[in-house]
Amino acid sequence: MTFVFGKKTLLSMTALCILSSSLTGCTGTQAPTGEDTPQTSLSEPIKNADILYGNKRDKLPVIESLYKKNPDDALIAARYGKALREAGQLKSAKAILIPLTGNKQVATFANTELAAVRLSQADFSGAESSARKAIKADANNYRAWRNLGNALDAQEKYKEGEEAFRKALDLWQDDDKVPVMNNLALNLAAQGYTDQALSLLYDAQKLDPKRVEIERNIRIIRTLNEPPEYKGTKKPVPANKPPEE
Repeated sequence: MTFVFGKKTLLSMTALCILSSSLTGCTGTQAPTGEDTPQTSLSEPIKNADILYGNKRDKLPVIESLYKKNPDDALIAARYGKALREAGQLKSAKAILIPLTGNKQVATFANTELAAVRLSQADFSGAESSARKAIKADANNYRAWRNLGNALDAQEKYKEGEEAFRKALDLWQDDDKVPVMNNLALNLAAQGYTDQALSLLYDAQKLDPKRVEIERNIRIIRTLNEPPEYKGTKKPVPANKPPEE
């Protein structure tokens, strides 16, 4: 997917992220926890927000072993689906996650992860549907809002995408919100709001000066902001004279 500005194009980092199998470019990086303690019997999803919103990562062999020992535990199953998705095993992840999407215990988690899988498979309308289900289950799930923004952007529904990205940014609790700022900036650029996009990218750059994609996008959008160079013959300016009757 590219953002088109006249004859010039801006490659969307959102598109780059959603085409990767693990979406790590969109979500930032975190060290796997390697937890091996099952967490079950949730009374309210918000009490496990760090897990349900996708903040924690599991080592695939560890969570796979837990899943085999506890196949009926919805939270462990959802965590296993997430680990499969992060490992690029999208078909297996989908098979684990789909039966969990209606489970109130983990609905926001499972649907968010399913949205990420569908984004990686370029099923953007499906990703939008899954993200909306995740938000319906828990409107504070900022990663669900982020995934919704990505899905809408990919369908060129830029205004709706902007609203989703802004909601994600307002709710964001993870340390690394720079990728969301970057996606929102590119969304704004796609709508022609290049000044707002640059302002947001400059703010993101202050938070993480080492992010090369931020610097690259700043250069691209600044170039788009420059007036085209005139290459034709300059016409003489006519002398002032009274208007003709």
